[in-house]
Amino acid sequence: CIVWESIESVLGGLHSVMSDDDAMAANFSNFAKKIVINLTNVVSWDASPSDEHLTSLLRGAMVRLLSKFCAEDTNVVNEAKTRFQKFLENPDDVVALPSDMRGSVFAIILKSGGSEEYESVLSYFETATDSAERRHVFNSLGYAPSPKLKLRTLEWATSGVVKLQDFFYPMGAVGRSSRLGRDISWKFYQNNFEKIKGMIGKGSPSLMDACIVNCCGAFCSKSKADEIDAFFTENPLPSSSRKITQMTENMRANGQFLEKLQGSELTKDAFWSSL
Repeated sequence: CIVWESIESVLGGLHSVMSDDDAMAANFSNFAKKIVINLTNVVSWDASPSDEHLTSLLRGAMVRLLSKFCAEDTNVVNEAKTRFQKFLENPDDVVALPSDMRGSVFAIILKSGGSEEYESVLSYFETATDSAERRHVFNSLGYAPSPKLKLRTLEWATSGVVKLQDFFYPMGAVGRSSRLGRDISWKFYQNNFEKIKGMIGKGSPSLMDACIVNCCGAFCSKSKADEIDAFFTENPLPSSSRKITQMTENMRANGQFLEKLQGSELTKDAFWSSL
């Protein structure tokens, strides 16, 4: 399990950087899928009374990785749909869909679905009994592939329906979902800057920090870092200046790393085919 958690971290980090290059991202995702899909032969989706603690942790890592790299795999999608349907029939069924698996399964359902699936996941926000369960909705809604639904998620997050201490989670789901999601969330933040400032008001500066990072922290280029710095120069947020500086410095570093990757064999299909 410890090994797979390390693999999960490395794959996730590389995917975040490569996602700014569509061709490389596609090749890397196919490569990661070959690694991840084999986990289904190692650990079952279903828990067993004989499972050790590390087995339970490995199952969680497996489902998270499947949601990230295998959400288009027919078997994975069908498994997720079966469990999701049982969950809709009985949200208290922790056997079909344990709480620690819900966010990942929601993401798979959303990535492979449309408006109907989006409404089904969103409806759980109304019936969830605690904040931890609602967070599964917050952290997955943005993965719906439709730009319209991504924008709807952002509008919903800032509508007042979501509590102030949670509103940035759905925004982060959009921002992390894809290259398109990053563009949509950053544009939304700019267009709604005054509204967001008003929402937070005299609240903790950490709320604005979280909103900024979730909306635009996933970019990996110097040009985008310059654009973000320019925006906050024109629209200063003194209490968030340190967080913004840290974020754009990290963005530039990731951009430099991506440029190195783009100057390597990783840009060639033949390289990935040989693996």
